[in-house]
Amino acid sequence: MRPRRHPLLTAAPVRLAHSPGWLALVLLAGSLLVASVVAPALFATSARTAALDARLDAAAAEPAPGASADVRASWTGVLPPTAEELVLAELDALSGHGPPVLGAAATAQDRRLRSVVRVGGTAVGAALFFHDGVVEALGGDEGERGVWLPADVAARLGVAPGDRLRVGLESVTPGSAQSRSTPATLAGTYETEPGSVLPAAVAEVPGSGEWVLPLDPSLPGSASPLVITGRETFAALARAIDEEPLYAADLAVAPDLDPDGAEAAVAELQRLAVEAFDDTTDLARATDRAVPLPTRLEVASGLPDVVDDAGAAAASAERQVGPYATSGQVLAAALLVTAWVLVGRSRRREGALAAGLGVHPAMVGGLTVLELAPPAVVAVPVGTGLALLAIAVAGPPADLGPGDLVAGDLALAALGGGLVVLLPALVALAGAVRSEPGTGSRLGARVRSVPWELLVLVATAVVVVAVLSLEPSRRGGSPLTTVLPLLVAASAAALVARLAPLVRLPGARPGGPRWLAARRSAGAGGPERALTAVLAVTLGLFAYTLAVHRGLVDGAEDKVAALVGAPTAASVDEGLRGTGKRVLEPPVEGSTLVWRQRVTLPPTFGAQQLMTIDPATFAAVADWGATGTLEAGRPLVERLDEGDAGVVPVLLAGDTDREVGDRGTLEVNEEVALPYLVVAVLPAFPGSEAGTGDAAVVASSRRVFPLLPPNLDPRDPLSVDSAGPFTAEVWSAAPPGDLRAQLRSVDLPPAEVVTTAGAAVGQGLVATAWAAQYVVVLGLVVLLLALAVVLALGLRLADRDAVADVLLARMGWRPRQLAAARTWEVVRAVLTAAAATVVSTAALLLAPSLVDQVSEVLPVSRPRLGTPELAAVVGLAAASVGAAALVGLVRARRRTSAEVLRGNG
Repeated sequence: MRPRRHPLLTAAPVRLAHSPGWLALVLLAGSLLVASVVAPALFATSARTAALDARLDAAAAEPAPGASADVRASWTGVLPPTAEELVLAELDALSGHGPPVLGAAATAQDRRLRSVVRVGGTAVGAALFFHDGVVEALGGDEGERGVWLPADVAARLGVAPGDRLRVGLESVTPGSAQSRSTPATLAGTYETEPGSVLPAAVAEVPGSGEWVLPLDPSLPGSASPLVITGRETFAALARAIDEEPLYAADLAVAPDLDPDGAEAAVAELQRLAVEAFDDTTDLARATDRAVPLPTRLEVASGLPDVVDDAGAAAASAERQVGPYATSGQVLAAALLVTAWVLVGRSRRREGALAAGLGVHPAMVGGLTVLELAPPAVVAVPVGTGLALLAIAVAGPPADLGPGDLVAGDLALAALGGGLVVLLPALVALAGAVRSEPGTGSRLGARVRSVPWELLVLVATAVVVVAVLSLEPSRRGGSPLTTVLPLLVAASAAALVARLAPLVRLPGARPGGPRWLAARRSAGAGGPERALTAVLAVTLGLFAYTLAVHRGLVDGAEDKVAALVGAPTAASVDEGLRGTGKRVLEPPVEGSTLVWRQRVTLPPTFGAQQLMTIDPATFAAVADWGATGTLEAGRPLVERLDEGDAGVVPVLLAGDTDREVGDRGTLEVNEEVALPYLVVAVLPAFPGSEAGTGDAAVVASSRRVFPLLPPNLDPRDPLSVDSAGPFTAEVWSAAPPGDLRAQLRSVDLPPAEVVTTAGAAVGQGLVATAWAAQYVVVLGLVVLLLALAVVLALGLRLADRDAVADVLLARMGWRPRQLAAARTWEVVRAVLTAAAATVVSTAALLLAPSLVDQVSEVLPVSRPRLGTPELAAVVGLAAASVGAAALVGLVRARRRTSAEVLRGNG
């Protein structure tokens, strides 16, 4: 037979298939490398989406125009039909929002004029109002020429549907020429919702609480009864009485808004706002045609702030994960290079033969490229899938799939595949150049070894000093902080590996597998010791990433609890001050009242915040975090109502030099001095970080308020108009919408609502939580790296003892015994790595915190290990031993006498 031309070239693509173990290791290393390159880009996309969703959810808790992501476009006066159509068309063209929903209300309400409905000599205060969909909800037709009145107003006027009446504006001065009215027909009546002027039929419509309603001049702060009409009727009646109504078009934000769409929507909003005041545009010319006076379109939306906050949160998350992403890429590349070095060591005889036959180094590199091309092609989709899976499981909460991959993501995946080929090819080429004739070691030359262990110890010491010299707020984002765990794990591995030979496995009977493992371990070479050290480093990093994740997530929950205090907090001070006993009792079920004021603690300079709470209801509503740091304050709340009536028991939370049992005076608003007794000192307390000052002073409202003068006591009417009064918050576990509805039902409309989700976004804590999730991704990479190292160790041990296994098999050793001996070698390596893991993890946990991302908010986050983390590390060690045992058993059963011909290669 004619020999094949270029047999090495044709055999290279399938060469790894003849070594399934090495093929699996190379595929795993290549897939991890691709995943480590693609994952940061996917994380950035996921973080942008999740940050926007989180900020939109937080904005939804504040539905007022200009605060939420919805749009309110308003103008005064009545526009001609063509002009109104143009304005609504411009609004409807805004992307990222639903269609405009139009409403309008009379505005000519002042001390000289009031809106009325008159029948004969009887006049009742009521103002024109319309809103899309309201007439239909009342059973009428939008185009119907008529008005709807509240049933009680119609009864006072003595009219029924079909009767004629007059609507208009009347001067408060009888006989004034300013009064004007126009006739209308009563189309129907409606029942109002209790506590509201809106019809009961539409009171539950989402967003109805934010509709533009006419004000009642006789009751400041409340709305006037409504004369409801259709759109055309409203315009006709307003023009007839020379009214200048306020029109408002509301556009709800799209529920599926993505970051790119949000940025486009913000740009369009800004363009529309500019055009509204540019007299050369059709929009400005249309609003100039309003009657009785020209007007301008005003656009209000919180979407620009939402997009800015979401962008800042996403950017913060990307900055925080940047060092971890780089670490993952370095580790994955190191595994790939290590795997190929080990493959090359298993082929030393073949490599020497090829070099002796004159194979050029360039040919060696080309053969490596051909050999790795198929694994690289497979690694691209597998690695991309792993990155998608990791981000979906542990990344920011955004639903990403293969369809969300953009051209940049695919290019990164291709780059990762190229690295899978390039890095091993360079290693193989360097090895081939060194094996060329004339480049070998000279006889008698001394081989100088690099003192790697000493270098690692010195580098660790230098980095530790550098990290500790940084400000705590800068440690989280410093590259040195990312390098430090790796160096600490490497140092621990070096020290433990030095001491490991002094420890012998118990029960090693001569002639048994454990005895054979001990003899082989004593003569282990550099590759085995290096793989043991790498296993120790990967186990240490895996344990540390789990601890960092737990510390970041739980720490973020603690910080949110200290910032807000409860899942939902609503400001209601104006409605509660001066109401006597009501100040001390929660206004709605499942809530608690918290009052805040500024105090000083002489002789300390500077103002602190005073939180007065209701001990009876506080503990059940407050958010106590996740780590137990805040939980320590729960049993202490009841002590705030104990002791003498003339002394106020207080709990201090934050940075203070006072201790339990200390006494002093609280200066409230720099006016009143109250004696106090410190009953507890804590690092943080629910809501303690919401105000200014180094420490929060927590006391019982029932103990503080009776000691205050009337102008400061929230229960006294004199405090309503005083300077520096207490501010009130209602804390609740209910969602923001439910709490708003509950407070409105008791005539306490909240001025502002704050949620834990909003605080997490605003303070960057949500980004910290996402960074923690990415740490989990890195931990998964390290987990796979550890398993790959064990696989490499098993393969290395099997190849190292090939000849010895054949001879031992001839002497009567069974494959199971040979596999057991190799398993005990791996057990020894795993135990060595576990001991190094304990040392490195303990050092990192006891050291100053490296993970705190919001250091100005107490309490400080620290890495934390719990039962799940310990179980994960133990499970990894057990899986490593099992995998090595399987490799050893398979290799032992496949040994043949032909292995002797290979020598000890």
